[in-house]
Amino acid sequence: MAEKRGSVSLLTTIRESEEKRNSYITITFTLLVVVLLIVFAIRPTITTITKIKNDIKEKENITKQLDKRIKTLSALDQEFKSSKEKFDSLRFVFPVSERYILLLSNIDSIVSRNGYKLNSINFDSYDKNVENITPTVIKPSVLSLSVSGTYSNFINLLKDLESLPMYAVIENVSFSGRTSYRSVEDSYSIRLRIYHVQEPNFYTLK
Repeated sequence: MAEKRGSVSLLTTIRESEEKRNSYITITFTLLVVVLLIVFAIRPTITTITKIKNDIKEKENITKQLDKRIKTLSALDQEFKSSKEKFDSLRFVFPVSERYILLLSNIDSIVSRNGYKLNSINFDSYDKNVENITPTVIKPSVLSLSVSGTYSNFINLLKDLESLPMYAVIENVSFSGRTSYRSVEDSYSIRLRIYHVQEPNFYTLK
């Protein structure tokens, strides 16, 4: 009787051992499958999703930058249209081929307004030995004026000349005394530096 009970207990133990072993194998296989899924399926998916999110953020940043540049270009275009007339007048401020139309149209009125008489006006090339000026687009020239009048308004005359739209620069001033005892006027020589554009097609270049 004791032998039968021992045999039953042994069989039960063997069966339990086999079940545990099968359970361990199943658990191990399941864990292996899970690990394989994580390594070969879930992880690449997560990496892909992360990459897609980063790409979306980068494209959103690029879109924002493009929108900002488009707005800036639109604003510049509007500003250019509103200032087009001013740009067109630049050819008179800095003329081509030394055609100083705007300058000549203002000189006589400035001289007369300050109570002086215009005796002579002369244009000449700029002496590079006097001053080393090497602009890339515009070229300096010399305008010499001879006027006569009293000294009282002479400073205002110089200020008005330097306020010309061509941005004239006074380089030299000389004067001579009255030519006779009865004369109440002095003679003044004024040397101005002015500019013109060297390239004849400068304003039509694209």
